[in-house]
Amino acid sequence: MVDNERVKKRVPVYAALALLLATAIGLVILVKNSFFTMVIAVLVMLLGVAVLAGLALIVGKHMKRGGLAVQIGIIVVAAIACLAVLVAQIAQVELYYPNSDEVSSAELAADPAMEHVSVDGAYSGWFVHNADGRAPLVLFFGGNGNCASRLVSSFETTGFWQMEAGQPSTSVRTNYMMIDYPGYGQSSGRPSQNSIFAMALAAYDYAASRPDVDPARIIVEGYSLGTGPATYLASGRNVAGLVLFAPYDTGVSLYNSQFDIFHGPMTLLVTQRFDSASYAEHVAVSPLIITSTSDATIDHTLSEALATHFPQPADLHVLSSLGHEDYFDSTEVRALVGAYVEEALS
Repeated sequence: MVDNERVKKRVPVYAALALLLATAIGLVILVKNSFFTMVIAVLVMLLGVAVLAGLALIVGKHMKRGGLAVQIGIIVVAAIACLAVLVAQIAQVELYYPNSDEVSSAELAADPAMEHVSVDGAYSGWFVHNADGRAPLVLFFGGNGNCASRLVSSFETTGFWQMEAGQPSTSVRTNYMMIDYPGYGQSSGRPSQNSIFAMALAAYDYAASRPDVDPARIIVEGYSLGTGPATYLASGRNVAGLVLFAPYDTGVSLYNSQFDIFHGPMTLLVTQRFDSASYAEHVAVSPLIITSTSDATIDHTLSEALATHFPQPADLHVLSSLGHEDYFDSTEVRALVGAYVEEALS
């Protein structure tokens, strides 16, 4: 009987030690992979677990009845709280990779066709002059690892944007613009769903106010993470077209494609929701959606699910043999986008 009482009293301690051990192992893994932001979060969790474990012991000692249940309850709450913090940090690590490219910036600055722009004093990016007078514009939103200077430089080098419009067989020429997300390039702030959506609206409003942009002929394009703000923007502003490369329907689906645990109450842990499916229902144009069965980052089924939410039938193309980084080098993709842009602007 005495031994059973001792075991009951030690259950919270064992639970806390197990949680601490698991957290410590996770800490080692994070350090080895250089996820230092998450390391800080884990250290905070370790402190929180220690405090709550001590609180559980104190409460248990001062309660004659139900002490064990209270102790276990505190440990469970601690575990849930730690999980919530960890998931929030995973969102930051997995979804956002703020970066800049000074070499590409310097090269673009030396090109007279490139204009470095600042939006609302907070967001920076590049405006590519490819047409004369008041012309159509392609507003592009990149992936989580893309900064504007690097991607604009890459598109200029490979001629991707020029393949969209302005070819000898095409009568329409367009300008192009890409603005960095908060925390990327020279843009201030920190990346999050809300801050990125705010940037998207500011970028569009800035572009529409320029004398060299025809506000009735702005085409919005998004790639990977950028398909979220692109769809959101198209749901609230007048756009001539919407092109989505490797889009997803919701952030929850995106998480579940990696770790299939976010269902029911667990969905509350996904703070970066990027609910493109709900925004798609308010988009007036028929979008061009391009995905691939070989995309290991964003499964093609998420793109197919998103396509069903647009009021106007989506022009969906499920390709094969294209990895997540291969869309812009594909001749087939370029032809699809070029035809869509020309029709949308004609």
